[in-house]
Amino acid sequence: MSKFIKKADLILLLILLLLCGGLLLWSHRTASEENLTAVIMQNGEEIEEISLDKVTEPYSISLDCKPAVTIRVELGCIYYASADCPDKLCVRAGKLQKAGDTAACLPSKTLIVVKGPAEEGQPDVLTY
Repeated sequence: MSKFIKKADLILLLILLLLCGGLLLWSHRTASEENLTAVIMQNGEEIEEISLDKVTEPYSISLDCKPAVTIRVELGCIYYASADCPDKLCVRAGKLQKAGDTAACLPSKTLIVVKGPAEEGQPDVLTY
């Protein structure tokens, strides 16, 4: 071994890497475990609330707005499938499948928010 790196250093590095990998896997829980709910809003009003873990067949929702948007609902996820707006940022947001994921189409004034179960005793938001 080199003067600078000892056998104990390599063992410590390996333990740290395994610990970080375990924490990473633990933090990525599947959507079905989280009991997710998607809320679709238009003009600041709630249009529909969908339980994402109870979707049996994928389906699409076409919203009556200008520009037109189509939302796709699947088991464990929801996303903007298409939009007639010029920038299509909402479509590029991709699939929303974790609590806290949000996508908005500003030209059509629509918003999708994914909510998970509230943890008791935990604050909703922290500020510094």
